[in-house]
Amino acid sequence: MVAAITLPVFIKNYQDKQFASMWKKKYSEIAGVYNLVKNEMGGNICVKTKEGDFDIPTKCPKPKEFLQNSEYATLSPEFVSKFVAHFKVIESCGFPQYGESEYCTSYYQPWNGLCGGSTPYSMYDSLKTSSPAGTRKQTSPVSCPNRGTLGTGWDFMHKAILLPDGTTIYFGGWATGMIAVDVNSFAKGPNVLGKDFFAAMVTDDWIKPIGAEGTFNKNTNGDNCECSPDSGIESGQGFLGSSDLLNGYLLSGSCCSSVKLYSY
Repeated sequence: MVAAITLPVFIKNYQDKQFASMWKKKYSEIAGVYNLVKNEMGGNICVKTKEGDFDIPTKCPKPKEFLQNSEYATLSPEFVSKFVAHFKVIESCGFPQYGESEYCTSYYQPWNGLCGGSTPYSMYDSLKTSSPAGTRKQTSPVSCPNRGTLGTGWDFMHKAILLPDGTTIYFGGWATGMIAVDVNSFAKGPNVLGKDFFAAMVTDDWIKPIGAEGTFNKNTNGDNCECSPDSGIESGQGFLGSSDLLNGYLLSGSCCSSVKLYSY
């Protein structure tokens, strides 16, 4: 009886450590490429997105600037193009501004973790959820409901690439630059932020895992950033946000991107 109870816990802990190890390795690669591309471009690695044109260069705002900055921003197509050139890419999808012919909301691209609809929502769960919809492993979803436990794709849907090791990397951001990583691709699950899905904030000055100093607004989130279902909101428009991305509320599980990178 004891073995029956402890074995699932052991498997879960082993899997969590394995995912954390995969995240560490991929973050190291991403941080290295970021530094190369940032130095090559010399600044303004984001573009304004308020009008949706993606062609007006701007500095990537930092959390303390969100409430004062009326412009939305995301990683520029130029930055993403130079970044992706450093990886061997099996498949990709995204906005035409990023050189793609197929949006990441297409049903026949199950690896990217998004599903279609007039308002695209991701199939990833926040860590704080009572309904683990992200474990469904749907390859051809027939609908994409507005589930309260799902984080939307606004922060990472502008471009996605699939790598030979099964990693999926997402590029985007709405209030600032974001790079997100599913360490084992959407097809394998559990597809939960803070478990196998992690994110980093990107500015013109640095890249940091969400939860690190300077990546969140302490006025709205408090001083502590814990890897816990109770740390952060249950649902939101992206990794940062509630009803308004500029408020800077963290989605539950976001802080695990920092905690698991440095603690495991």
